[in-house]
Amino acid sequence: MSATQQKKTSGPGTQAMRAKPEEEWDEEQLQQALKQLKLLHIKCRELRGTIPRMLESITTKQTPDEVFQGFLKSVQAARSEIKDFGDLYNSQESQRVLSQAKKSSEANPRDIKPWRAKDDPHWFDLEA
Repeated sequence: MSATQQKKTSGPGTQAMRAKPEEEWDEEQLQQALKQLKLLHIKCRELRGTIPRMLESITTKQTPDEVFQGFLKSVQAARSEIKDFGDLYNSQESQRVLSQAKKSSEANPRDIKPWRAKDDPHWFDLEA
């Protein structure tokens, strides 16, 4: 195994995940996992509007300097949104939840149906 591969497979979160015995999650753990996945999904969906928001500042009639300054601000905001999503996705909690979901689907692959937003009208509300 190369040094790069070792780094990818041996971080602080991966050792904690390996140390835990394989066990069924209780309802509270599942609820927290669903909340984490919902937050991750919301953040991901919000990224869909990143480029349109960046271009919005260009479409209004302004001086070239105002257009440039507005575009710079929107690019900085977009960079922040992307970084926030990346941090959330790569967080130890998200990786733990995604790992558990993968293990669960591999152990019991039958009757897993794809989730659709139209089936849950409150999917974008984190508190629902």
